Amino acid sequence: MKNLTECSRFIDVNAFFGKSATGDSEFPVIQDRMDFMNRLGISKSLVWNIESRQNHALSSNQKLIDKIKQTPTAKGRIIPALTVSGLMQYERNGIQTLKQQMIVGETRALRFVNVFKRLTLCQLEPVIREIADIKPFIIMRHDESNIQDILEFTGMFPEIPLVLTEVMWGHCIVVFDLMRRRKNILVDNSWLHSYGSVEQIVEHFGAERLLFGTSYKSHGGAAIAQLARGDVTEKERQLIMHGNLERLLGLKGCAKATSVRSAKPADSLWDRCLSGKVLGVDVVDAHFHLGPSGGYVLKEQDECSQVKPALRTMDAIGIQTVLVSGMQALMGDAVEGNNLLEKVLLTNSSRFKGYLGFNPFYADALIRNFDRYFSGQFFAGFKTLCGYWGVKINDQRFTPMWDYANRHHLPILNHTWGKDDISLLKDVVKKYPHAHFLLGHSGGNEEGRREAESLAQGNPNVYLEWCGSFCNTVSWEKTLQQVNPRQIVFGTDAMAHDIYWEIGRLLSLDVPDKILIPILGQNMRRILTMRK
Repeated sequence: MKNLTECSRFIDVNAFFGKSATGDSEFPVIQDRMDFMNRLGISKSLVWNIESRQNHALSSNQKLIDKIKQTPTAKGRIIPALTVSGLMQYERNGIQTLKQQMIVGETRALRFVNVFKRLTLCQLEPVIREIADIKPFIIMRHDESNIQDILEFTGMFPEIPLVLTEVMWGHCIVVFDLMRRRKNILVDNSWLHSYGSVEQIVEHFGAERLLFGTSYKSHGGAAIAQLARGDVTEKERQLIMHGNLERLLGLKGCAKATSVRSAKPADSLWDRCLSGKVLGVDVVDAHFHLGPSGGYVLKEQDECSQVKPALRTMDAIGIQTVLVSGMQALMGDAVEGNNLLEKVLLTNSSRFKGYLGFNPFYADALIRNFDRYFSGQFFAGFKTLCGYWGVKINDQRFTPMWDYANRHHLPILNHTWGKDDISLLKDVVKKYPHAHFLLGHSGGNEEGRREAESLAQGNPNVYLEWCGSFCNTVSWEKTLQQVNPRQIVFGTDAMAHDIYWEIGRLLSLDVPDKILIPILGQNMRRILTMRK
């Protein structure tokens, strides 16, 4: 693999700028977008104006074009993705104005936004027929329209590419099926965090149908690291990073994107990640799974077949230890699932340590075997998944688990998503000061993150766990100012999430490596050594 820090270029299909009617925006001006690109080493971005979520499309487009023109060095790097609407056919000179904006903006890219949930792709038919000679393509968030509308439109215009963005794990099966049924449907990797998702798309649909994209600032370089380390050929990698968009945009010769180096220092952890190197520091993954999933699109769907690729990726990046819970223990019979996980991994217990999935519906059988489970070489803590089980984390059936963890100084990884999941732990964490409470996903949404920060500030036995924390716009740079970095642990949620996606987010943070190194491994290693 070539060194992506030196010779590669990225074109972002999913960039935005502007202010919504509520005033919130991560990129209120074009220069903010440019700064983000420069920090991560992104050559060009297709940018749309988020004002058009509510505001008039053509007016929003004109503001975008004007702001690009007014921003030094933006021309050539910021390419407008102009909002398109079926309303244009009813405006005086509406379609002609859009066509002129495309010519002035030197773009073929259009952005569809379902304003007030009244618009459809098929309403665009008269507009698209009038501008077809420009060879447009359309970008839209995958859920801006329904399946029937998407299929009808892409069938009506088989020569018009439609790029679906921001596809998370739960949407993969729907979007993959759309791609199977329509060859002119493409997808970006802006939210494509599932393990092996890039490789799955390349295998089933071809590298020509996957594009590079970013999203919130909190994603950082996740999508970049995923492509840098993905198991694809160099030709496929370059197509995804920039080649496919250059084709769609009609860029030729000097108009093609040139390389832009990221602002991170040479030989930083971020640099090593993109260069295909082992990080060279202690890395402990505090949130790992093995086993089949009923929701994720995964190539390998059983524990034994997942161990080999897990070890291969761990070795490639330098993860020494993972703490793993079994999907069958969490989603089925907890006793049988925990026993199966231990059986599969016991011979690899030097690399895999287990969380005992403690489902309170199986509490009696699990409690009877606590001493047996924790007297061996495998199990090192507990895992709860209350949101999926439909129970509250302060349910009295968890008391024996808290008692045992407190007595033996064990970690408990708790799935948390939202303020309530964390606020229910306030009394628990104080009552059991020797247990180590890991807040999975750091609370998940924005309210959850703020509540997680607050709980950690007053309780040294509370830790924010990294994986899945990209689902909100809260800045991790700011979280690190609110929470002692000793109280943050790294996790990936593999083999459901992509390991490189999650580690890329962390390593690309705008903080020095000396802060990241303890988070990567030392903090969790310290917790494991406290066991009594």
